[in-house]
Amino acid sequence: MKTTTAIFDMDGLLIDSEPLWYEAAQECLQKFGMTIGEEQYVETTGLRTKEFLQHWFGVSDIDHAHIPKTEKKITDLVIAKVMESGTMMEGVNEVMEMVKQSSLKVGLASSSPLALIKAVLAKTKMEQYFSAICSAEFLPFGKPNPQVFINCAIELGSHPAACICFEDSFNGMIAAKAARMKCIVVPHPDQYHQERWNIADLKLDSLRSLDAHDFNALLA
Repeated sequence: MKTTTAIFDMDGLLIDSEPLWYEAAQECLQKFGMTIGEEQYVETTGLRTKEFLQHWFGVSDIDHAHIPKTEKKITDLVIAKVMESGTMMEGVNEVMEMVKQSSLKVGLASSSPLALIKAVLAKTKMEQYFSAICSAEFLPFGKPNPQVFINCAIELGSHPAACICFEDSFNGMIAAKAARMKCIVVPHPDQYHQERWNIADLKLDSLRSLDAHDFNALLA
């Protein structure tokens, strides 16, 4: 099926927010005596904050009753940090122009709350690029469940198999493939050489590395 639609993840792909999420999580988890190493943290990227907390609270045997309040505190901190110091990832503008020239419909599908998505788009002034914006915030399941990608495709009037996703996390890549979408993945540098990324249709070390010839070949 010919590709008609591009769907983008947000955190760690369009904006360099993963370090900000990590900082916010560390600050909020200190009250529980928890510290998460950066390598451990990377393994849970792509999850919603609630699921992130469920995982780590389970590991440290912390009462899950603390999750709602901690989730809100982390989200509020990340929004503040993004507005203060958030920066776009390398190559974003170039890829967006490439997608625009290909006449693709464009959507954004993120695990992040809608409030953070709106903050990022306001900060980066990228609202113009997206015809559909979908958050997994209130879905029964977040990534690696494919529903947020499927919802975005439906909102754009596209068949999931006619979509190509841009992702940076393993959970996001699995969600895209489960939705029967093509996937271009930009892994964290520390994970780039892991074989698990081989199920992606194309692996990049940066969005800036996307070659127009390779991209157009995936659209055929």
